[in-house]
Amino acid sequence: MPDPVGVGVLIGLGVAGVASLARRVFRFADKDVSLPRAGGPPEDRAEAVRRVLKHLQRKTIAELEDGTAVVVVGTVKALDGVAPLVSPVTATRCLGYHVDVRLTELDEWLRLPQVAEVARCVDFAITDETGTLHVTSDGLELAITDGSITRWHPPHPPPLAAMLRPEHRFRSVTVEEGLLHAGAQILVGGVVVRERAATDYRDGAATLVLRASATFPLVASTDKDLLEPGERPIAPEELRRR
Repeated sequence: MPDPVGVGVLIGLGVAGVASLARRVFRFADKDVSLPRAGGPPEDRAEAVRRVLKHLQRKTIAELEDGTAVVVVGTVKALDGVAPLVSPVTATRCLGYHVDVRLTELDEWLRLPQVAEVARCVDFAITDETGTLHVTSDGLELAITDGSITRWHPPHPPPLAAMLRPEHRFRSVTVEEGLLHAGAQILVGGVVVRERAATDYRDGAATLVLRASATFPLVASTDKDLLEPGERPIAPEELRRR
């Protein structure tokens, strides 16, 4: 399940940082510049992840500096010795999954209410034309919202029923299962650190790793519509400074 501490940082940056702070940053630089509206508060965790990745500047791996917050676009690569996961609905082997379960009836805000969500991931690497970056799964908020959607009627299969509260187990639901596989294009945001494994100390080598911090979330998505950046991307350091 999503980490509650990580979600708190994420929502703070996703709402205040990206929407309100972004508009103030650009008005300070140029009173005539107006940012595209980011919308109201996120309706769910996945939307907050998407906002951070959409509105922040991207860097290549070669441009990364230790201790800085970044968003990087790259290709997913599995790490040797890291066992894959099995998704809970389709039982597919993968590096990560995001399952979003909603009722099929609209609520008073004309939305399909979310009744369950599960997101998990293993450690993986991403590569671009300039280098390789490792991404830890510790605190990672994965959001894949363009997966296939299916409709399920009760009685639900045990893996799906186990996700639902008792009052929802006898209702029809939609299930969206987004999967992370090696070779996928991905956006990842987090804080860069240089780490040495036990064997690295002999040759002085260090690995670039992306992690979460107390002030910046670790977020990732393969949603294709996010690959095109926003019109006026915001530098991550602006969010942390303000």
